Amino acid sequence: MRTFITIVLPLALVACDSAKDPSDSGSVPSASEPNTDDDDDDCDDSPGELICVDGVATACDADGDVDSTEDCAETGQECFEANGCGTCGVTLSVAHMNEDAESGFVGIRPEVNDDNQGWERLYTRPITISATDPGLDLGGVSWSLEGDGFQLLSDEGFEGEAEGSDLPVTLLVHANRLGNATFTARHNLCPETEQSAQFHSGRQPPFTGNLLDEAPWAERVRVFNQDQDIYTVIHPERHADRTGRSYDVYITARRAPWEWAADPTLEDLTDSGPTRSRVAGDAVSSNRVKVSDSPLSVGPNKVGAYDVVLDFNRNATLDPGDLMVGPGEGQPGIAVMGDLSQAGPYGVDSFQHWGGTWLAQKVYYPESIEEMDAVPLVVISHGNGHNYLWYDYLGEHLASHGYVVMAHTNRTGPGIETASTSTLDNTDYFLSRLGDVEGGVLDGQVNSSRIIWIGHSRGGEGVVRAYDRLVDEGYETDHYDADDIILISSIAPTTFFTVEYSNPHDRPYHLFAGAADGDVHGGPTSTVVQFFRLTSVAESAVQTTYLHGVGHNEFNCCGFADASGPALIGRPQAQKIAKSYYLALIHAYGRGHLPSLDFFTRRADVFRPMGISDEAVIINEYRPDPATHSVAIDDFQSEPGVAVASSGAAVETNAANVVEDYLEDGDISFAWSSSDPMNGMTQGCCDGDNNRGVVLDWEDEDAAIAWHMSPDNQDFRSFRWLSFRAAQGTRHPATTWLGGPLDFSVSLVDSDGDQATLWFGQFGKISSPYSRWGLGSGFGWANEFNTIRLRLTDFWETEAALDLESIETVRFDLGPSFGSARGRIGIDNVLLEY
Repeated sequence: MRTFITIVLPLALVACDSAKDPSDSGSVPSASEPNTDDDDDDCDDSPGELICVDGVATACDADGDVDSTEDCAETGQECFEANGCGTCGVTLSVAHMNEDAESGFVGIRPEVNDDNQGWERLYTRPITISATDPGLDLGGVSWSLEGDGFQLLSDEGFEGEAEGSDLPVTLLVHANRLGNATFTARHNLCPETEQSAQFHSGRQPPFTGNLLDEAPWAERVRVFNQDQDIYTVIHPERHADRTGRSYDVYITARRAPWEWAADPTLEDLTDSGPTRSRVAGDAVSSNRVKVSDSPLSVGPNKVGAYDVVLDFNRNATLDPGDLMVGPGEGQPGIAVMGDLSQAGPYGVDSFQHWGGTWLAQKVYYPESIEEMDAVPLVVISHGNGHNYLWYDYLGEHLASHGYVVMAHTNRTGPGIETASTSTLDNTDYFLSRLGDVEGGVLDGQVNSSRIIWIGHSRGGEGVVRAYDRLVDEGYETDHYDADDIILISSIAPTTFFTVEYSNPHDRPYHLFAGAADGDVHGGPTSTVVQFFRLTSVAESAVQTTYLHGVGHNEFNCCGFADASGPALIGRPQAQKIAKSYYLALIHAYGRGHLPSLDFFTRRADVFRPMGISDEAVIINEYRPDPATHSVAIDDFQSEPGVAVASSGAAVETNAANVVEDYLEDGDISFAWSSSDPMNGMTQGCCDGDNNRGVVLDWEDEDAAIAWHMSPDNQDFRSFRWLSFRAAQGTRHPATTWLGGPLDFSVSLVDSDGDQATLWFGQFGKISSPYSRWGLGSGFGWANEFNTIRLRLTDFWETEAALDLESIETVRFDLGPSFGSARGRIGIDNVLLEY
């Protein structure tokens, strides 16, 4: 039996008039004076019945005489035939909703269907219909729910009505889009006394996060390192209808949706058991609850998966009306990450084999692979002058975590075309020999539809070119095709070809590069070494991991030391970083482990894999697939000129030295010159590679750049994030003066003039370019774009009056009142992300 903590909504009841007309005008005996006259009375025609006479309940005995009476008006009731005094009507109660609340919040979820109803019912808000007077037997009740995107579920199978004997009835209100709904119920005998309850739906950010010192007071995240504290967070205005309500926080084992539907029992896995708290009505800072004093387990895989439930019934059961994150979702409520640089749970075997010129390969695989399902394949293509045997550190690491890795000889000397042929042919040859090599241990154990290509230097461009040849030129392979390549990653790639020929197209693309690279150095002197261009042309999701103090050959075991610049971190630390980030990357795309993407979507200065030194400077850039996961406010690719954005938004700015143009350094020097406003930009250069952006600066005075949205683009409610990428201008006087990371604030303004402002520095700042010398006077290397992602719900949580349905202005607030007092920045890809 389900129990709910309920509150009866205030009612304005009007009873139905069903009194029987009196048969004469005689007086009605009182209950203490039964009728003893022989004359006709009201009971003559109703022996043994309970009747109503002028609002008086009259009990008739078996002889047709009045046995007793009750004046219903004296108790504020009405008289009902066969029932006597009572009140007709219904009462409504919404689970965990306060008496004075105007509306109940329901989080937005996928639309309910026959397949998911078992667990989607857990994300509903229960409402219970009761008879105002349960003692009356007056027939049934009916109800309706009006509101686009709202659904009404019933565990008992009721559809719009129920008999009075079924009361009370509990129904479940579900929402799959933003909006408002009205639930109405009525007693069929007195429908004019109908009662209603209001509901509103909204996007519910994660209930878990990290503490912040200012608004929005918590960074809401679902992925934590094992050495981090974990907090639950409730916003008191989003859940104002629950103010004062107590709840228990459960961190539970991860369960599949159907497992939760079958068994909703809660068992807390923290050291101290479930944490008791209550919804405080004053501020977010009063609703942040630490839920564990000791690390949660990650196991040998270095990844722990948990679901989180806020149990408002406090009955150790996940019920409709509780709040939760994880159950019924494609990823756990929270993921806890261990040290990803450490070996995984599997022992590793390896072997070498040879299939002819340029078909020598070394293969790494889990010792117990025969006990596993078919696993993704990782192919490593080395660079010019390198060797396929130089990647043991990466091959063994990935194999210990359950992947098959094949490194091969790569014909890089003639150039990129032959390098790409090596990757294409070695992949095909390896898949053709699975039944033969090493006694057939890999036969049936490699998932040839999930192939990841990693290339280094010329091999890094070669894997991109290889995919381009599959897509554009129909290169023939026997055992896989373009659809089977699920991810392409380049380590310090060359860019000999234009993007017409070296193009990752629609595949997720990752760039790994070092700012101290002495070979493919990323400078303006040659387009061949400008690896950022490959991220600019990619059509799908893009991830960049850029490391200060790392050279070209730290990514292999044995290449000569070529690193140039200050604060070199050395090969062991560089490879530790590579092992951690590559494991996260391949978990994300190879196995669909979405939590691993947090190491790419969040700023590395505030969140990075465990075990990596805080001194190591890591810059992350992330852009979702523009075709499916984002809409551009301004990507600067159309509407050249500052005044109009690519979306048609009007752009206004009072910043200094504003220029919109191609992101291409205009000379062969990194030294600042006012005649080269795009100094330090290496994002585009050549035919087909026309990436654009805007640059601007400010000095000791507040300034801004604002996008005034067109009426058709002002509804932000369906988006999750506002994101943009920004880079400090290398060797500019403002950058030199600042001498470190840069930050500013971002504001949203709605059509009523309500404004919410977030200082993004607490989520991670924009890095200062690596302080490397050369290519002109001064210190600083290529402009490093950083991606800043801000939850749109964080803006609302900062200013609840903000209407995300009508955002007229997106504004970057610059200057001493909003962050760094001075700065020179480049901006690109101002996006709304789903």
